[in-house]
Amino acid sequence: MDNKIKIWNDIIQRDIWMRNKREREVILASLPPTHSILSSLPIPYKYAGAFALIPNNWDFERHIVEYPLTDYLFVETPNGRIKSINKNGVEQGYFDKDRLMYIVGLISSIPAKNKDSITEDGFVLINSKLLRSFFKDYLSYLDYLLQTNVIITDGEYISGIKSLGYKFSEPYSNVPLINYQFNNIPQQDISGINTEIYDDETNTSIINPVLEYPYLYFWYGTKGLSIQKNEAIEFANREKQRKLDLGRNFWDINRDKTTSRKTVYKNPITQYNAAIHNIMAINMCQYNVQIDSNVHRLHSVITNIQKSYRKFLRYEDNPIVGIDISNCQPYILCLLLNPQFWDNSSNFNITLWHLPQNIQQYFGDEKIREIKEYLSTLDQQNINSYKSQASQGEVYEYMSNTINLNNNGYSLTRDDVKTMMMTVLFSDNRYVPPLKRRFRENFPEIYRLIQIIKRGNHRSLPCLLQSIESEIVLHRCCKRIWEEHNHEIPVFTIHDSICTIPQYVEVVRIIMNDEFENAIGLTPHLKIENWQIQE
Repeated sequence: MDNKIKIWNDIIQRDIWMRNKREREVILASLPPTHSILSSLPIPYKYAGAFALIPNNWDFERHIVEYPLTDYLFVETPNGRIKSINKNGVEQGYFDKDRLMYIVGLISSIPAKNKDSITEDGFVLINSKLLRSFFKDYLSYLDYLLQTNVIITDGEYISGIKSLGYKFSEPYSNVPLINYQFNNIPQQDISGINTEIYDDETNTSIINPVLEYPYLYFWYGTKGLSIQKNEAIEFANREKQRKLDLGRNFWDINRDKTTSRKTVYKNPITQYNAAIHNIMAINMCQYNVQIDSNVHRLHSVITNIQKSYRKFLRYEDNPIVGIDISNCQPYILCLLLNPQFWDNSSNFNITLWHLPQNIQQYFGDEKIREIKEYLSTLDQQNINSYKSQASQGEVYEYMSNTINLNNNGYSLTRDDVKTMMMTVLFSDNRYVPPLKRRFRENFPEIYRLIQIIKRGNHRSLPCLLQSIESEIVLHRCCKRIWEEHNHEIPVFTIHDSICTIPQYVEVVRIIMNDEFENAIGLTPHLKIENWQIQE
């Protein structure tokens, strides 16, 4: 027996499960035949969406003949139908093909929604607590797929820290994926926007917050956003094969998981699976638009899909163009250097009190007082160079030049500095790798402010910066575009970028420039991204 399967069997206590199952089968066999019109309950659309992706060489009908369900954690009932059975030998729901396909589809849908979850080994972490909340008998389905070698597990589970990981087994791991549409979701019922969503922060279902803002959801509701499906799939296949042929050193780096001690790469096969899922979702107008309750960013299928696929996006046959803010987070950091942002009585364009309540709660009176006292001691001349370069979109070049000049024999590239900046902004104060030390040595005034803000909870700064970005992009820029131009300019957002069709680029650019300059106090450096031309 494969060691990983043995670990799985031990985790779910499969020996006990199968013994109780066999005892129950003896009882069921003694009962007279019955008839039933009951059917299994489908997984709600808010969890499953409308489709799952399955390997094109996996024949489900042949598979269940070769591996009968009742040889595993399912039993046949007196009415001739198949039910899952729990560890205590009690029947649960009727077997449902859609439910099995949903589990298979998680191998692509989870990384499709979170590209930073993709690691080198290709295993996809599946949160059992979340699954159990709406799919009580999921273990019977998951066990069947594992025991019949459709998927494999990494066998690594740490309670409260790491979920088990899964991926397709070797026969199915590097093959094209095909669309399986759930039977309970007709194509005509697919909405561009879900009315109800699962909220990761509260672990509950909530009304989709985006529905409060027509200037954010309207253009998704038209279902005019599309993708050149065939071209995008062909590109995905080429990219996967190119990376596999060139080897690991040419794989994309997962900057979210990479540290100074270890570079983590993204598995090209998992990236391919995620890309195909997002391509199919856009093609079916399943945009998955929602605003998270943490930093209040808008997430959608176009924020999830890799940047290299944006060249295939269309709105009513028009290409999509992005207007992007250069080094957005370092630029927004300039606002935090302004004492007026931290003053509740200030008339400044944007202050902490313009942001959602959960962001304000990171900053108690004592923390705000400490920040204001520190800012009052700063010589603004010492930080004006940083502000100027951030405004011009050249902060990374400025930092690399400064550090390299002050450190003989030490040379940082622009990518090194970008990694350094993300580490400084997002990591715990106690984590001080070499790049972070370089920043502290060369930009002590800014480093000290960042340190004060993050003291006690290092999430406070990234949440603050991203919430400011969301406030300006979503509720100032997009709202103004909507109101001033008679609801005629289609816009879609990718965090700090606003996308539209070519004829409206200049209008959107002017409004973005105005709103960011008014809010931050510095002119932003905006880039026009014609993805079709660039690629």
